[in-house]
Amino acid sequence: DENLIANRLNMAVEKLKKLQRADGSFSWYPEMPGSTMVTVAVEEMLTRLYVMTGEQKDVKQIADKAFNYIGKVMVDLVKEMKKAEKKGHKPSFPSFTALRWLYICALDGRQLSNDVKSANDYLYKLLKKDIKRQTIYEKALTTIILSKHGDIKLAAEYVQSLEEYTVFTEEMGRYYDTPRAGYSWYDYKIPTEVAAIEA
Repeated sequence: DENLIANRLNMAVEKLKKLQRADGSFSWYPEMPGSTMVTVAVEEMLTRLYVMTGEQKDVKQIADKAFNYIGKVMVDLVKEMKKAEKKGHKPSFPSFTALRWLYICALDGRQLSNDVKSANDYLYKLLKKDIKRQTIYEKALTTIILSKHGDIKLAAEYVQSLEEYTVFTEEMGRYYDTPRAGYSWYDYKIPTEVAAIEA
């Protein structure tokens, strides 16, 4: 029933619009300040949605506002990191949220403003240096980021590494048998496997 589907989609988009704050962010609960982590999670899903299905005007408007919010947050983060670097602190890649931001930008492929591009370039250089502590999920996202930046050789090495972490049985095929099951959804096997397949 196409009318029913269209109606449900419109209702979902309207609910999402109501949850978005004026600055483009999303918060954990209504009336709370905007959260970069929550905004990145929503933006990642919206970006995947319109990359897979084509841009839908209402969804794109929500995504654009969130994208601009996160871009400003990352510019401010990099400014602080550069200040700390001048004081002698050795920089390292800052967070999983920053990794997901670079992944969103890689998927989205839009032209970035100069300040956001400069911040992303700084984060990208750190990402290439700071890869030893990554989970399999983070390694899969990094593979996609590397390939979109044209670092095909390094991305291919990552794909090989992702495969080396798998196990294979005739009954179950190829999968990740990691003992990790932390507090977040991306620590579990299926999201890890999906990210690796995407990579």
